[in-house]
Amino acid sequence: MKFFIYTFGCKTNTYESEALSRILSETGRFSEAESYIEADVIIVNSCIVTEESEKKARKLIRRMRRENEKACIVLCGCMPQIKKEKCLDTGADIVCGNTDRTKTLALIEEYFAGEKDPSDRIFDVLPHSPGEGFELLAPKHYRNLTRANLKIEDGCDCFCSYCVIPFARGRVRSMPVDKVFSVAKDLVLSGHREIVLTGINIGAYGKDIGADIYDAVKAVVDAGAERVRLGSVEIDLVSDETIEELAGIPELCPHFHTSLQSGSDRMLKKMLRRYDSAEYRRKIELLRDKFANASVTTDVIVGFPGETEEDFLETVKFVKEVGFFRVHVFPYSRRPGTAADKYPDQIPVEEKKRRVKIIEETTKGLKASFLLSQIGKTVNVLFESEGGIAKGHAENYVEVAVRTDENVKNRLLPVKISGVSGDGETALGVLL
Repeated sequence: MKFFIYTFGCKTNTYESEALSRILSETGRFSEAESYIEADVIIVNSCIVTEESEKKARKLIRRMRRENEKACIVLCGCMPQIKKEKCLDTGADIVCGNTDRTKTLALIEEYFAGEKDPSDRIFDVLPHSPGEGFELLAPKHYRNLTRANLKIEDGCDCFCSYCVIPFARGRVRSMPVDKVFSVAKDLVLSGHREIVLTGINIGAYGKDIGADIYDAVKAVVDAGAERVRLGSVEIDLVSDETIEELAGIPELCPHFHTSLQSGSDRMLKKMLRRYDSAEYRRKIELLRDKFANASVTTDVIVGFPGETEEDFLETVKFVKEVGFFRVHVFPYSRRPGTAADKYPDQIPVEEKKRRVKIIEETTKGLKASFLLSQIGKTVNVLFESEGGIAKGHAENYVEVAVRTDENVKNRLLPVKISGVSGDGETALGVLL
């Protein structure tokens, strides 16, 4: 039988989808299809961070059902964990959540075990429970990536007022350090030179097992990874002392994605974030002081309930002053069950769109400015394409393009930055 997996959302979902692919493939009874049209089993790994991601999943499942009527469609991930029974209305044959992904194979086998009425559905969504352990899932390798994601943590204890993820993912739980080492070792042996540590809240890694993010990074380096990169991290959860320790690991890439959400202290307080703008700025300055040529990227939410024009302009000013490499801006999305969903003074959709556009215009030049600052520097690039115009990423996640007749894919090579592309998106360089 053939299966196809479609993944919405974050790097953690990507990791879990790759692990599911391994579980199915290693049975010897399933092989991966090129598209959902030819698949006997279609797995949709969903996201529920925004209303838009939920709508996209529903629309996709409807299209899949029209175009492949006979397939068994499995809807899993964060959306069923929150929506539960409503997910049965999507037309999926199997609905399962985040609590035990290893059961997915058994549910598929149950579906095909006998005659099925078209109205039959298999529903297997269990709530997260206090003290639940970390589910050990591991992909064999990533076929299309020179870098590999490694999920080291799940869950979140923060309960920001706008966020539904603690309900979808449960509380913080961490992969044991020895398991981080062994999974990383397998990925290195599969040919991956760079490993990206990911999770729902990796800044909280280890709080349940007496470790911290330094221990995870060190384990991956000890496993033989030439480069280690952190996924999105809540920088307020990483102590100054840990930052000092991390700076002593040369294999750790100086690229940090740490969500700001707002430059207004009033909004940060309403969002139930655990820092103010001054503390956030101090941590960014510390990172830049300890890591040479570091890049910092961030997320911003605009149109949060009660956000005045003054609050919004504080965010615009703060973003410009910090000088991020890139800014991902999102309009606030109401999520039932969160505190902010019940806040008064909800911002109209058109006003949120206006604010998104302003942030996008404001930050358009930030990336180009950072790329210009790279001219003359020598960086190490992990290439993701072959010869001709080969592209890859430097340690600080700057995309670099070089002209070469060699096949440089998955090679880590020194490059001198000589310019910036006309669209201001890519650094240009020459191999040394």
